[in-house]
Amino acid sequence: MNALLIGCSDGRIAARMEALLGELGYQDANRMLVPGGLLPLTRPGSERRVALSCVREIVEVHDVRRILLVAHQECAAYQRALGGLGFDQQELLERDLRRVKTLLETELPGVDVLCYIIPWREDGEGAAYGPAVAVD
Repeated sequence: MNALLIGCSDGRIAARMEALLGELGYQDANRMLVPGGLLPLTRPGSERRVALSCVREIVEVHDVRRILLVAHQECAAYQRALGGLGFDQQELLERDLRRVKTLLETELPGVDVLCYIIPWREDGEGAAYGPAVAVD
């Protein structure tokens, strides 16, 4: 159990996150699920300090060597924090994933951070979440 998944608590993406963990061989990974997933780690001040403290505790207690950051489109927590849908979700999520990756790798030397987005897909058969996609 030397991995940690940080993701959103939205139940609609639970199966996609579990599928990702299975594909990567981390079925028994620790999980830190909060509204917005990485959103608290993007905030300044006490919110970030508390979130980082929680991550640090899990990393130290469970000897975590890999963190999986998972964001998803159509996230209600992001929409609420940003005042609605008037933003480019893909661009914003990718930017935040990269920022949080840098933060965690700086604060937690020796920990490898991988980033993923779970996309919202709309096609002729309806709308649903697609498989997680890696973000460099």
